[in-house]
Amino acid sequence: MRIAFTYIDPSYRVMGPFHVGIASLIAYLRRGGHECQFFHLRGEVGKGEYVDFLKKNRPDAVAFSIMTNAFPHVAPLAKLTKSYSEALTICGGIHATLSPEEVIALEGIDALCIGEGEEALFDLCQGLEEGKDVSNIPNLWVKKGGKVHRNPLRPLIEDLDSLPFLDREIFPYEESFDLGFMKRGVFMASRGCPYNCNYCCNHAVKQLYGGNRYIRFRSVDHLLEEVETVVRNFPQVEYNVFHDDLLPLSKQWFEDFTREYQRRIKLPFEMNCHPNLMEREVAQMAKSAGCSLIRFGLESGNELIRRKVLDRHVGTQRIIDAFAFCDKAGVKTLSYNMIGLPYETRPQIMDTIKLNARVKPKVFHVSIFYPYPGTKAYEICKREGFLTDKYFDSFYEDTVLVQKDASPEQLNAFRRHFDCLVRLYSRCYKMPGFTGKLFEKIVDLGILAATNQHILRALDRIPRQRVKKAGAGTCYTLGDGEVRVWGEE
Repeated sequence: MRIAFTYIDPSYRVMGPFHVGIASLIAYLRRGGHECQFFHLRGEVGKGEYVDFLKKNRPDAVAFSIMTNAFPHVAPLAKLTKSYSEALTICGGIHATLSPEEVIALEGIDALCIGEGEEALFDLCQGLEEGKDVSNIPNLWVKKGGKVHRNPLRPLIEDLDSLPFLDREIFPYEESFDLGFMKRGVFMASRGCPYNCNYCCNHAVKQLYGGNRYIRFRSVDHLLEEVETVVRNFPQVEYNVFHDDLLPLSKQWFEDFTREYQRRIKLPFEMNCHPNLMEREVAQMAKSAGCSLIRFGLESGNELIRRKVLDRHVGTQRIIDAFAFCDKAGVKTLSYNMIGLPYETRPQIMDTIKLNARVKPKVFHVSIFYPYPGTKAYEICKREGFLTDKYFDSFYEDTVLVQKDASPEQLNAFRRHFDCLVRLYSRCYKMPGFTGKLFEKIVDLGILAATNQHILRALDRIPRQRVKKAGAGTCYTLGDGEVRVWGEE
């Protein structure tokens, strides 16, 4: 059975990031004896290139793994697939899981997969190969005889150690952004997240699965065996990154992991953490194992927005403490920030800038809020009439909302100059007592009173010297220090 995976990656023109989900599906199917093919659609790919791929490989099935930003690109590809092959077409990924009716309605799509795809896709491939009816496979919605067969969900995969290591052959890892440019190994130790942030898919996916065990971790030994294999097979790896939502969710697991990582792997690593989980001991364990960067979702510097709009229950002081623990342990930090949130005003965007100035992360990651269907944040935007018919390939381009308190031009200006404004406020906080507070108020009034064109044109004239590539973005020297802005990931 030949199945072709089409990775729609419109934000990248040359190299795209390694897709953990697709790599897991390919590995699972190959272990079961099925032939997998891979087509990486980066940016605008001509019709001829995709048609040539179909004619050359003659797949029996074509699978599209899609996120919301990539969904508009599926329809023309599905039609091309049907025009130039007899392959069954199937969509998976988080958009298919949370917006199945929209996806299954597309012309040229025969089926979709909701939730985890390894077992469902394997059953589909087996059924097609054996000529069996595939309309009743759990996790799949299948068009047949003029109707859609909406099958129930199967249980989540509880034992993640039962899954094979991610495929890094059919999915060309050496040509990916992660290895080819960043020189890093990419891994996942777990699936699931306990938090219910309104803007994230986790709360919606958890609701689909009801009481099933949602958060699952691989054993430390199984995970590190994969890390050792990748480091051995790809000697260009300079560091590793774990993309799990919360690597230190279980303190005991994390203690075992850091002890064994330090012993078995001689490379630095990066990880994600929630401010509520960061303690002095966690930061010290991470540092002892070689952790070079911890990423935190700061998201908004305004506590009202965090709690009431994002359903993200973490206090400002807790965020400050989390970054401080890392600083004291000698671990660099990254902050994820969103602007253009529902109801957000310019002063509240400035709160986010100010909080970054206080916690002083090494790296700022600034995106424009994008409401994903199936999430509570999307429902808020829909209810309040904020949604438009716009879409963008990434959440760095523009806002898809219309709100009275922050225009698209203002949001883009804040995002472009986020680093400059953080440094401006940082200087306020270095001044003593009343002087610092007075200067902060002057900066506040200046930004709010002036038009975007005036204040941000002035910022545009601040000299920047590009010094080197750093991380997933560009490293700049600005004034008395270094700022890395991760705009490409």
